[in-house]
Amino acid sequence: MVQAPSGAAKKEDLGKLRPGSSLFARQLRWGLLIALCLGILIMLYQGISDYRSLLNVYDQTNERVINSTLAVAGTAVQERDMELANAVTYSAMVQRSVASVRLITLDGKVLAEQHRDLSALPQSMWTDSLFGGTVTQNIPLYAPSTDLLDRIAVGELEITFSPHVYIAALYGRVEISFIGVFVFALAMTFAAVGVTYFIVTKPLLELIGYMVKVNPTDTKKSLPLPPPYRHDDEIQLLGSSMIGLFALIRSKVEKLANVTEELKSTNLSLETRVEQRTHELNQAVEKLELLAATDPLTGLANRRALMGRLKNAIAVWKRRGTRVGIIILDLDHFKTLNDTYGHQTGDMVLKSLAAVFGRVLRETDLPARVGGEEFAVLISDEDENGLSTVAERLRKAISEDVINANGTTIHYTASLGIACLPVKSDLDMGDGDGIEGLLRQAREVESIIDQLYSLADKALYAAKEKGRNRWELGDPPANFPLAGE
Repeated sequence: MVQAPSGAAKKEDLGKLRPGSSLFARQLRWGLLIALCLGILIMLYQGISDYRSLLNVYDQTNERVINSTLAVAGTAVQERDMELANAVTYSAMVQRSVASVRLITLDGKVLAEQHRDLSALPQSMWTDSLFGGTVTQNIPLYAPSTDLLDRIAVGELEITFSPHVYIAALYGRVEISFIGVFVFALAMTFAAVGVTYFIVTKPLLELIGYMVKVNPTDTKKSLPLPPPYRHDDEIQLLGSSMIGLFALIRSKVEKLANVTEELKSTNLSLETRVEQRTHELNQAVEKLELLAATDPLTGLANRRALMGRLKNAIAVWKRRGTRVGIIILDLDHFKTLNDTYGHQTGDMVLKSLAAVFGRVLRETDLPARVGGEEFAVLISDEDENGLSTVAERLRKAISEDVINANGTTIHYTASLGIACLPVKSDLDMGDGDGIEGLLRQAREVESIIDQLYSLADKALYAAKEKGRNRWELGDPPANFPLAGE
């Protein structure tokens, strides 16, 4: 969990700040960006307007050159007047948009021509895109006649127009527009930023400096007033709100100090009560754990507690090879006993059996009621012979136990089934088809529990089939299913 910085640390960090530097820089940056965008938009608009204007002038000038040249050029070609033809071509070349002029007779002879060196004109990459590019027009020449229908063609006027000069003029206008617009935009930006700085930024800086210097939690000093401000606007309201907020914080700090003292005085009694409640809670948890693992009628362990102990015993057996055995016990004809004498008598028998377990078994053995009249005993550190001895003692003690109910003496018996896990040294003995082979292949504790309990249960049923009031040792057949199959 990240620890919040203390008040002193926050004040020190605020003192290191340079309030307003980033705000002013941001105002200036955004102002310049807006000025740049507006300048580009204005420049584009002005450039498009200048282009349309120059294009109109360009088209009109070219048309005027053609019209002024045609009348005289037709006469010069008809009369084959070289002097007049040269004068016509020189006159057309006066217009700087004309790149070349040729007067051609009907038989293809060039009567006069003039060319302009385009490389000497301003060059541009937009020559072929703006103003229609360089265009050559071939216009028929007619002999002078009053009848337009009977005009006779005498030659051809070949004239080439180039927009180099107009493109240069457009560049000049755009450049002037760019400089003027941006100078105006920058001037307006700096003026707006300067006004904003003195109206908003500077008063805010003074309020921030006041906030950094004042410590409202220091109740020993009086609260100073915020810096003076002569305008009744939002900044004045902010300063008034700030001093009110500091006063509120100081009152809350004083109340908090009083509450802290009260909390300190009650903390000791609270700790004592917490310790007492914790002790009571631990006792309640222990009782609940005992109830969860105990059969309420007999006071013996229940099936859940038995399986937990059995799982731990088998885990130890897997590591160290200690012996683990289990005896499953079932009362003979218990249903008939309940039907004959009643369930209360049956409960007396079960409680008496629990007492027999207490007299016969060791403290390390765990007897448990797993359901109805079925019981199980977990025994450690005993081989088959030892388990058989314990089972015989239990069987004999049970058969000799007497219950007196309503003036009636009741005897009861039990049948027992035994199963045992061998030590690891015993696993090398035998042909591997009995319980040793089974346990060598059973890797999981749950599988071993199931197999062990199943062997004891089958031994129990074998004891019942052989006449009851006896015990049998589980001996699995060779084809007994293995864990994981």
